[in-house]
Amino acid sequence: MKRICILACIAIAGLTSCKKFLDTKPTDFYTPDNYYGTETQLQQALTGVYGDLMRPELYAQVMGFNFVSTTDEVMSNRTADGDARGLRYNYDASLVYAGYIWKFAYVGINNLNVLLLNIDKPKMDEGKRNIIKGQALFLRGFLYFILTSNYGDVPLVLRPLAISEVNMAASKQAEVYAQVEKDMKEAEVLLKDYTVVQSKFNDVVTLTAVQSMLARVYLYWAGYPQNNTAKYQDVITYTDKVINSGLHALNPDYRQIFINLAQDKYDVKENIWEIGSLGAAAGVVNKSGNDIGNFVGIQSAISATDTSSYNAAGWVWVTKKLFDAYEVDANSTATPNKASLDIRRDWNCANYVYNGTNPRVKAARPNIWQMCAGKFRREYVPQSIRNTNGTAGTYNINWPVIRYADVLLMRAEAENYVNGPGNAYTYINQVRKRGYGIQNGNVVKSVTVVNQGAGYTVAPAVTITGGGGNGATASAIVAGGKVTGIYLNSPGALTAGSYYSAPPVVVIGTFWTPGVSYNAGTQITNGGNLYTVTTAGTSTNTAPTHTSGASSAAVTGAVFTYAGQAATATATITIGNESDLTPGLSKEAFQLAIRDERMRELCFEALRKADLIRWGHFVTDMQEFAAWATNNGAGVTATGNPNGLQGVRNVMQRHVLLPKPTYELNLNRLLTQNEGW
Repeated sequence: MKRICILACIAIAGLTSCKKFLDTKPTDFYTPDNYYGTETQLQQALTGVYGDLMRPELYAQVMGFNFVSTTDEVMSNRTADGDARGLRYNYDASLVYAGYIWKFAYVGINNLNVLLLNIDKPKMDEGKRNIIKGQALFLRGFLYFILTSNYGDVPLVLRPLAISEVNMAASKQAEVYAQVEKDMKEAEVLLKDYTVVQSKFNDVVTLTAVQSMLARVYLYWAGYPQNNTAKYQDVITYTDKVINSGLHALNPDYRQIFINLAQDKYDVKENIWEIGSLGAAAGVVNKSGNDIGNFVGIQSAISATDTSSYNAAGWVWVTKKLFDAYEVDANSTATPNKASLDIRRDWNCANYVYNGTNPRVKAARPNIWQMCAGKFRREYVPQSIRNTNGTAGTYNINWPVIRYADVLLMRAEAENYVNGPGNAYTYINQVRKRGYGIQNGNVVKSVTVVNQGAGYTVAPAVTITGGGGNGATASAIVAGGKVTGIYLNSPGALTAGSYYSAPPVVVIGTFWTPGVSYNAGTQITNGGNLYTVTTAGTSTNTAPTHTSGASSAAVTGAVFTYAGQAATATATITIGNESDLTPGLSKEAFQLAIRDERMRELCFEALRKADLIRWGHFVTDMQEFAAWATNNGAGVTATGNPNGLQGVRNVMQRHVLLPKPTYELNLNRLLTQNEGW
């Protein structure tokens, strides 16, 4: 453990100025003995731990990317470099990334132990002291939860260690869970009056953040390998505390959650606790950006001539299993992929990339196995830091550690386990309603082509108006001169006053309007006919017409040549509870539905692998998925993801846990390696 102590000393030394290093009596060098003497210094020490959570070795990269990017919802598309980062389950205990979580979790724990040892040192308001102490205890418990979730049995260090204290045996995972519970429960008491109302931000720990995370701790404790199923009742207890607090609610627009994270807009109702990045909340240090939305994001390159451009590697692609998990509109004629009734699909599974650099071009990506993970979109990061003089900027997307939707799904899962699915429907259906965009009303469900028309040379615009709502958008798909399908891009604005009470009117193309100047090549419709402007000019009040045998219709100032019949389409809207989960499921079937719903809702938030592990069949699940993926095109080079498929095939029992770092085993002679490593 010596390395931990050394790194902790370095962290404390970061408060030091060296301008007088030759003085025999330094006046500006801080040690634990002469620090922690004021409320400000206590807060600074706590803030430093918050800041370190957004290190590349933790949530700025490793926690959301390495070791969690090949499951049944997402797969790496890399070869050798993917192995070097731990993406394809082809690594050993010496891999530096495998030790980062261990190293920097213990650095944080050591700094928190020093803070807690000195918490009573300054004279200050006791209420403020309790807030600092409560957050420190929670963070220590949280870091141990990270450690035991990733490494299993780990040493419990609850006080600052001397430099000579190197050898320390690992505590059993059950003991680590018990300490996590103890720290978090004490934090709950100390933070009993500290909520998002008081903090006004959610990138610091508040009461409901503690309660939400305790529910997650209990959920993991109840699953494999501890299988302490009595903890499901504790999940119910703690999720109920959050739900009944009235402080949290689902954002009616799923997409807006992640736009807010990119734009540093704090949604304290949906995001119970997020880790802040550049431009963080008052009292939390600013960071220099992160890799969120980069490796797990929509592929894009910087364009020196396009200041709206951004850089993202897109090193992972979604799986067809995830894409197919979202319900589609059976009546959709869109190709090659039918439109989905669930707005989460097209946000999470991005069907485009940005190709080229000068100029940057948005290009379609219709192959499902090669769609980018679209949840965290760098294109929504403020332009001022996204692209600086044609080079990559300091991208800042906050990380959602735990969201209210997760609380509802944990509540549904625990309820089903303890009491069966009866009351569990209440919680899962809330998440599903929001996923379908109908949390507060009805939206456009689908747009169906009635007449494909003929003569189209480009895809016409699709306009949706009326019906009492607004915000619905769609795109036409043209093949062979006909409109073969309509793809619903957005079902509506999903804000108060924007929901639909009746089917809106769908207009395909541009209607002829008198007094409008038309460019050559423009296609317009009139009287059910499609015309192409062959001579540019301004239209008069005389509308273009087409009669049998006539090839064109001239209007003064512009010539409109008959192209064919205009396409038409109609829209339908949702009614009532169309998103609700199938009623009457058995306990076992409901649990399977929970598994799928967590994937739809929480994909790419670094939870899927841990979920598969706690459900007890991680290796078997990956083997079954590998066979399914093989049979469904994942191994096809042109349209699949053979590199990712190989990663899935590499999964073995030892990958349930990360290996304990080699350097730590060399220092700590009482530490033993995890099985299989």
